[in-house]
Amino acid sequence: MSKVIPKKLNYLNKYLLDKYVREHLPGSSILISQNNEEVGYFEKGFMDVEREKPINRNTIFRIYSMTKPITSVCIMSLFEKGLIHLSDEVEKFIPEWKNMKVYESGDKNNFKTKAPNRKMLIHDLLTHRSGLTYHFTNETPVDEMYRDKGIMIAQGDKLDPDEYIKLLADIPLEFSPGEHFNYSISTDILGFIIQRITNKTLFEFFKETILDPLDMNDTFFTIPNEKKERFASCYVCDAKNGGYKLSDDSQSSAFSNTPKSFSGGGGLLSTIDDYMKFCNMLQNTGTINGTTILGKKTTELMMSNQLEKNVDLSQIAKGRWSETLFEGIGFSLGGSVVIDPVRNKNISSLGEFAWGGAAGTAFWVDPVEKINVVFMTQIMNFLERDALRSELRTVVNQSVV
Repeated sequence: MSKVIPKKLNYLNKYLLDKYVREHLPGSSILISQNNEEVGYFEKGFMDVEREKPINRNTIFRIYSMTKPITSVCIMSLFEKGLIHLSDEVEKFIPEWKNMKVYESGDKNNFKTKAPNRKMLIHDLLTHRSGLTYHFTNETPVDEMYRDKGIMIAQGDKLDPDEYIKLLADIPLEFSPGEHFNYSISTDILGFIIQRITNKTLFEFFKETILDPLDMNDTFFTIPNEKKERFASCYVCDAKNGGYKLSDDSQSSAFSNTPKSFSGGGGLLSTIDDYMKFCNMLQNTGTINGTTILGKKTTELMMSNQLEKNVDLSQIAKGRWSETLFEGIGFSLGGSVVIDPVRNKNISSLGEFAWGGAAGTAFWVDPVEKINVVFMTQIMNFLERDALRSELRTVVNQSVV
């Protein structure tokens, strides 16, 4: 059986400090486990540069899209109970979308639409093949309509779920469901569906289904006042002057306020240890320390590639997801999956399940080497994000013997 050599992991400490932290990142931390046992933890830099507060084990981070796998697990828990099926049409839960159309041509004010080739399914939402998009994509008249209508769910302080759903009913899809992969608000919509099925807020259902059973006590949508001193500030890459600048001060952050809409696609805050508990559960195919979140077969299905045979993201995706970076990468019901490590040109294992967040955070679950990794930082629009994530894999996996 392969084993991580902790001494070989020590290079992470020097690597993070010398190449990225301080000059390019305000601070970062990384936690590595194998067989659910911690084998390495490293931290460098600040969680709050202005107040000179060092990053530490208890720092609370904005994990943004690392919320998505948690939402997917909640959907799969409803799937196990027979309350939702992957083949269900979305309009079963969102009847307001019964007559959704697909964009054909024109601009945001004068456009032609057509009927979709088929109805949108729950499976389409889980795999980002729904035809929905994000407001920040900046590629088509459709995402321009999102911006004009204020479809910014991750910042869900202005509208409630029903209001978002109503607005989206009048905006065409980018393509017929199932035709492409397009990263989108699909997981936010799954969060709205969870609320409609359970008659609970998304946070209530998260707590009941995952957070409380796994003792993820530092994971929430809104930072509690008593934990605000542990909350990191967020920064943004300063492309003009180099380095980074303050984007969201921890002490005056919008995360201090309860939003009208909980974003299942990008709204959670968490710590490195809390998220590792979630990763360990996935690694154990749904059960950890005697607590079962999902059945083994359900967890395996959720983490398995859902794309057609011999197709990867670089071939089926739109936008940046069609880049060569995603060769050899498939997509599951909540994150990326390595389907061809050689084609991907990375040190990784077949079946590795992973995703990241907008502020540079990342995680992966390696089912072959039984290694889980959680990386935390807080910087938006980081130009070297993809390179850093690739290099982290190299540095972690070189320690396996």
